[in-house]
Amino acid sequence: MAELYTTDILRWTTKIPHTARLEGEGILHITKTSRVCGSRINADALVEEGVITAYGQEVKACALGQASAAIFGQHIMGLTASEFAGIASRFRHMVKTGEADFPEKWADLALLAPVHDHPGRHGSVLLPVEVLEEAFK
Repeated sequence: MAELYTTDILRWTTKIPHTARLEGEGILHITKTSRVCGSRINADALVEEGVITAYGQEVKACALGQASAAIFGQHIMGLTASEFAGIASRFRHMVKTGEADFPEKWADLALLAPVHDHPGRHGSVLLPVEVLEEAFK
C-alpha cells in the first residue's frame, strides 16, 4: 500500500483548487460519496453550453481522493463535455487495468495508476469523475 502514498501524491493533497463554494442561479450542487471508504466531494458547478464556467468543491477524502480532486481541478475551468468524456474513459480504464495513457495536459493523472491494485481505493479516486459526469448530464 505504500506505493499509493508517494511524495508526489501527498504534494497534490495540498493543491486542491476551487475550494470556495458557489451559490446563485444555474449552479448545480453535487455530492458524491465512496461507499467503501466514506470519502466525499461536495461540488458546485456552472455549466454553460457544455463548458464548465464556474466550479467550487469541498473535498473530505483520503489522500488519494484529495490528489484526484486536485489533479482534475487544475484543468476544470473551461473543460468541455467532449474533452471530459475522453479523459473520464481513459481514467476509468487506468483504474481498472493500471495502464495510463493521457494527453500531456492530463499526464498527472497517471500518478494514480497504482490504485489499480487496491480496489478499496477505486471509489475515492473516481469521485471527481462522478461529480463531473453529473455536472455534464
